[in-house]
Amino acid sequence: MEKSMSILKIEINVPEALNSVAKFKENRLKALEEFTSDVKHSVSNAINQLLAAEMTLFLGKPDQSDNKRNGYKEKNYALKGVGTVRFKIPQDRHSRFTSVIIPKNEVIDPRLKEDMAVLHLAGISTRTLAMISKRLLGIEVSTDTISSSLDLVEDRALEWLERPIEKKYWALYVDGTNFKIQRRGATKSEPSLVVLGIDENNHRSILAIEPGFKDNADTWKAVFNSLIGRGLDIASVKIGIMDGLPGLENIFKMTFPNAATQRCWVHSLRNAMGRVPAALRVPFKLLAHKIMYAASKTDAMNALANLKEAMGPDAKRAVLTIEKDIDSLTRYFDFKKEFWTALKTTNPIERINRELKRRTKSMGTLGEKTLEVVVAFVALRIESAWQRNPVDAPHHNKLINMRENSVETTIDQMFSKTEKKLELC
Repeated sequence: MEKSMSILKIEINVPEALNSVAKFKENRLKALEEFTSDVKHSVSNAINQLLAAEMTLFLGKPDQSDNKRNGYKEKNYALKGVGTVRFKIPQDRHSRFTSVIIPKNEVIDPRLKEDMAVLHLAGISTRTLAMISKRLLGIEVSTDTISSSLDLVEDRALEWLERPIEKKYWALYVDGTNFKIQRRGATKSEPSLVVLGIDENNHRSILAIEPGFKDNADTWKAVFNSLIGRGLDIASVKIGIMDGLPGLENIFKMTFPNAATQRCWVHSLRNAMGRVPAALRVPFKLLAHKIMYAASKTDAMNALANLKEAMGPDAKRAVLTIEKDIDSLTRYFDFKKEFWTALKTTNPIERINRELKRRTKSMGTLGEKTLEVVVAFVALRIESAWQRNPVDAPHHNKLINMRENSVETTIDQMFSKTEKKLELC
């Protein structure tokens, strides 16, 4: 293995070490400041020597025979792991020299820009990051710089949204949702089509988020065809969980002929409750839950009969809303009991929506590409949790301990299929 080149070397002799330890005992914070200052000074000297050597090599070129040094220009530069360091950028008489070590218009290490992009995606506003940049980096970074930092992760995020589908998925959640997005000072709802899957290891995964489409059967057909084009195995799909969008069930069955369809209980119950007289809403909901949480299909049908009898003619339309879809609402009984809770609703898609709202709330106005990057980041972060918890695990429906740094996991996944994290300019 080739040994990496060491540019900077710092030595501490024994008397200096004893003196430094004494300073730390006396005032640790002050000693840390002095030590950091010494490190920055050493880094500055090392980089300045490299810059001077870079200018020497430049002026040694045949086409620079008429050129000479013309002093230097001092510049503050925020370097990751070090802080803000002041460098001396050599100048030439004809202003032809451009440093590749410290580019002309760059004042912050691109690796720090990546870190700011991560913090911004994690929900910290550009204004807040700009305010704390002076404290953390030693140099004030503009809100525009922070916004543009998303460019460093944009390509990888968009690639992830269109990644090849390599696993086999036996269940698909399909639902249209509206993301409230701020554009040019106005907030409006923008529809997106979301597809989640349960793979052969019973982990949920986000397969598609298509922003900006109308939620209708024809656009869903295009989404399904896109998934198949990316590698989704048609024969492996056994069930689709969805709302009652007209035509969607038929298109799903045509696309996935081996699959049954499961109506989402949350959508169905919400539609039914809208038809229940106010005085009957509490008992109606309690009796409907007995159907939803029945121990068997037989018990569910008996519970439906009880609901129908109890409501009588007063909530006939509401009961019919559930009764007409009862076969689809109880399709999950055809699968193993450990999957019943996971297959009843499209609630996992609602989680994505809630998380995206939380992320975008502090980000202000979003462009189309920025929205896609945020969507990809949110999807990756949620998926990092789902990949640790299969849907058939006993603890699946309990609160998941999310204390570990899922942001770092998310970024690692975003760049996992590249040899480099970033191509630094």
